[in-house]
Amino acid sequence: MFERARNRAIALMVAGAVVTFGAVPVRAQTPFSFTTYENLLRPLNYLRGRANPYVDRKTDFFGGIDAAKAVTFVWAGATWSPKGTLIEDGWRIRFMGAGGLYTYETSAVPGGVNDVNAYSAELLGGYRKTFQDIFGTTVYAGAFVGVFHETQLLNYADPSNPAQGGETGIKGSVELYARVWQHYILTAFANASNVHNKYYVKGTVLRELNEMWGIGGEFATMGDARYSEDRVGLAGTFTWQRKIFALSLGALDNSGRGSGFYTTFSIYSPL
Repeated sequence: MFERARNRAIALMVAGAVVTFGAVPVRAQTPFSFTTYENLLRPLNYLRGRANPYVDRKTDFFGGIDAAKAVTFVWAGATWSPKGTLIEDGWRIRFMGAGGLYTYETSAVPGGVNDVNAYSAELLGGYRKTFQDIFGTTVYAGAFVGVFHETQLLNYADPSNPAQGGETGIKGSVELYARVWQHYILTAFANASNVHNKYYVKGTVLRELNEMWGIGGEFATMGDARYSEDRVGLAGTFTWQRKIFALSLGALDNSGRGSGFYTTFSIYSPL
């Protein structure tokens, strides 16, 4: 099952990179030069949430809540640039913690539905690098690797759940993002871990309406040793008092609970 999930994640990482690098006919766009890097990075991070929307700072904060069919999770974390600010290429250190509840169907427990409390923490180190003139645009890439821990506590014992219990291992993450056609921002993000064979892949397209509002679409696929899930939806963003708020709404298909809907709310802020 892990081999299939890994292959699927790799394929979608490649697809995300194709979206970032080639989906929009960049050669047909009006030439555009960045007046400041902040003009790219602020709206970019509406959906990505992994770098500082106010790039003259060394540290950012990100957090949010995800509510979907049979699952609710919250997370919070920070990214720090040990040398220079987040506007510059260089090393990064990131910490994130998460926790929540999910349910799944199984014949091994009374009532056929089991509740699970899940908690995770990660500490990653990485590097952000700028690449000029990739298909006529500038691409910003980041790569991270580090330690990841997850604990899944089942309400009822279920030997058939391969993702139960606590486990510590390695996690890797890759991020790609670029501006095209002046007002469009494309991103691709993927991570994978040997802890419970977890993986997550996401791609977004954001259209800036003005300095405060943005709207776009997203797709994602995720899973672990127990389940897989695909998502597609709409996303909106709003900037107010030095903070960026993002709301996503869409449909999902879960291997264990069928089809349904999801909502994700996020906030990003400088520290």
